[in-house]
Amino acid sequence: MDELRVEFLGHEFDNPFIIGSASPTVDGAHMRKIVEKGWGSYIVKTLSLDKNVRPDVRPRLSGMGRYSHLFGLQNCELITTHTLDWWERELRMLRDLDSPMIVSIMATPELEDWATMGRWCEENGADIIELNVSCPHGCPEEHMGSFIGQDPQLVHDVTKAVKDDVSIPVMTKLTPNVTDIVPVGKAAKKGGADALSTINTVGGINGVDIYNRIPAPYVLNKGTISGNSGPAMRTIAYKWVSELAANINLPISGIGGIDSWEAATGMMMLGASTTQVVTAAMVEGFDIVQEWKRRLAEFMREQGYETIEDIVGKALPSLSDYEHLEVEDHLYPEIDDTRCIQCQRCRIACADTGGEAIITPYLNEIDDDKCLGCALCKTVCPVDAISMVVRDGSLRWTRKQGPPTDRKEVDVGLTAEEGK
Repeated sequence: MDELRVEFLGHEFDNPFIIGSASPTVDGAHMRKIVEKGWGSYIVKTLSLDKNVRPDVRPRLSGMGRYSHLFGLQNCELITTHTLDWWERELRMLRDLDSPMIVSIMATPELEDWATMGRWCEENGADIIELNVSCPHGCPEEHMGSFIGQDPQLVHDVTKAVKDDVSIPVMTKLTPNVTDIVPVGKAAKKGGADALSTINTVGGINGVDIYNRIPAPYVLNKGTISGNSGPAMRTIAYKWVSELAANINLPISGIGGIDSWEAATGMMMLGASTTQVVTAAMVEGFDIVQEWKRRLAEFMREQGYETIEDIVGKALPSLSDYEHLEVEDHLYPEIDDTRCIQCQRCRIACADTGGEAIITPYLNEIDDDKCLGCALCKTVCPVDAISMVVRDGSLRWTRKQGPPTDRKEVDVGLTAEEGK
């Protein structure tokens, strides 16, 4: 699948799907398996100086959803629990692999610590270094992780400290736990970053055991605010990747909620050159990449994309401020009676929180005068039996323009049949 090959930071990847820095890259054996299973590359679980290594708690994972239908995963896992001597042996096992080696590192704001870690990575075979300034739990208490990532000046300083001391590319991994990610990304670029990766996990609490009065995941009857990942976080990831791509001229490795080839393609269309996957691999295993590669290659051939680079950023021109969105005055639901299972979800949703426009779903009986055009009915339909269509003409205006003073003048003249 040559069409899936992508050049990123001077290295060629067989495909844009990378396993991100986390428990799936905990040792050399796991990373060999990642490459053998067909992933484009891997990022070594975040390393640090021996003085920063601490054991993980048990348990440290908690899911939102059930089993293979997890839509979120919360973890309070830390960086590596192994020393640099141990990792030196593990990385030596990977040098024969035909895949770029990316190593994630972390330190306190002591700049010499960052420089030391950067030199260690280069000396031990790393092709690219990822600077983890974004872990939201455990590490910030030690003035690491998102303690640094939420301060543009610190991000600039640690990026520069590593970049000044190595000759290989440096990628800064940004936190989503900020009000605006763009100033942080610009600080990383000013510090010399060759690329950005984002997002790391979103700090939060994904559940509470209401009978024992403990937030999850809980360890010996205590919980903590920690990092959330998975599909539920993808909206935040898409937002920040698109913001960075639109405002900073640097390559981006997109992370956050990628659980399918379509989600990865969406990430690339919003500006990412490569994508990083963790939660989906943890839930479904490494083999999922084979189907993703096959389906992405088919999509590219069908849509006329010759390379991954042709996909990157394609959706950005369609991303607009709200004030430029058009208002369509003649958009209504149309229900396919051959697919409708008479569950009544659309009717109930419309009656209780919409315009009470749906009368009999399976007969496609809709009161257009009451319809709000909100598409709630389509959203709740479990069998995708509802489409939103234009009927009886189209009166378009934008929020910025305001409503037309003479509505007839902006009618585009569609007949009822053309509107369908």
